[in-house]
Amino acid sequence: VPSPEAMLIRPVEPAEYDRVGALTVAAYEVVGAMSPEYREVLRDTASRVGIDGGEVLVAIEDGVVLGSVARSIGPSELFEYDFPSQGDCGFRMLAVAPEAWGRGVGSALVDHCLAAFDAAGCTRATITSMTWMTRAHAMYERRGFVRWPELDVTYPSGVGWCFTKPLRG
Repeated sequence: VPSPEAMLIRPVEPAEYDRVGALTVAAYEVVGAMSPEYREVLRDTASRVGIDGGEVLVAIEDGVVLGSVARSIGPSELFEYDFPSQGDCGFRMLAVAPEAWGRGVGSALVDHCLAAFDAAGCTRATITSMTWMTRAHAMYERRGFVRWPELDVTYPSGVGWCFTKPLRG
């Protein structure tokens, strides 16, 4: 199994939109139920690209897209939270192709986001993760994220738990 350091993480390219959408839906379907509407939101990678303040990244190994995440430094339509009062950066829609689970893809994407947040001088990351995404929760908690239940969000597919991580000072 190659190391996470061998993965290339960069902005998604238009030719990869379909692959990112398909792997995002596949990853989410493995761990929980989604409404048909949210399935389409996850599939529509193009709608997340170019939104003010947001960026979609991919993790690639040997030319194959294995994972993706939407990241924002500052306010973005991608996020439910009030920036900067509740955080000044965040990520969402983190997904790893099920066939690549356990290879460090999700961790590499999260670490890449955290390094960019630190470089930008961000003070707090705020993310949401559906209650049924327990594997992701464990990864976030290992990196210092803690639950902020007052900011949990209710979606048609269930409840999203809010997690935050202080980044500086």
